[in-house]
Amino acid sequence: MSIAVPQGNIQTLVAQAAQKTALPPVVFVHGMGCAADLWQAQLKTTAQSRDAIAISLRGHGTSTPPPDDDYSPAACAADLFAVLDALGLEHMALVGHSYGTWVAIAAAAAQPQRLAQLILVDPPIDCTRCPADVYKAQIAPMQAAMLGKGWRSVLQQSFRQALMGGTPETHLEILARLDQTPEAALRGTSRELFTFPAVNALDTYLAVPAADVHLILADLEARPFSLHALRPALPTTAIPNTGHWLMLDAPEAFAQALNSCLATV
Repeated sequence: MSIAVPQGNIQTLVAQAAQKTALPPVVFVHGMGCAADLWQAQLKTTAQSRDAIAISLRGHGTSTPPPDDDYSPAACAADLFAVLDALGLEHMALVGHSYGTWVAIAAAAAQPQRLAQLILVDPPIDCTRCPADVYKAQIAPMQAAMLGKGWRSVLQQSFRQALMGGTPETHLEILARLDQTPEAALRGTSRELFTFPAVNALDTYLAVPAADVHLILADLEARPFSLHALRPALPTTAIPNTGHWLMLDAPEAFAQALNSCLATV
């Protein structure tokens, strides 16, 4: 279905539980270059016990691109809340993957009372925590490349690196999704990826007494400036032998990890 929000329409997939339940629904948010249907398997398995919803971020899937080119996590989180309001959902578990983790964190910081749980699936690094010399040497060149004519090949190479460890099927699917995503959405989300102060926003949510956060990762190895390196007390679950899109590489293992997190809410 398509749900109207202030900036246009947001593609929304809803999988209702077979029986009514008091359990909070689960809301899924995809990352750059994907859409709500990335979560098809998770919608199906989650709906065995509770309602499940997935949205396509602005400019992705069939969601309307923003007229002001604003793809920021805060703007995407506002779309999310507009969808939840339209569906009459006040309390939910929120699952975000990749860039979707930035959106989920922004949502958690903005309206923490609405979250039963925050589940972050393989978040990016927080570039704002990089020292100036690291930022200049590693992040700034990527930012500059994304502004140039060869931006798409740069992004494709970045995706291929993130796909390492995953299945050939996932590799083909994700690169196909990348090719189908409009330029504005890819440039917009990549621009915000480098500048969102994720740890600051996460700390805002963690300061709430009822805050409940769990990370599901492809690899427990803490890269510099990754969330579980910057906040090592966060509970984490790793799914080995997967790439960045671990929900596609190992859907059954991912469902088990997700259900283990959700068992507490």
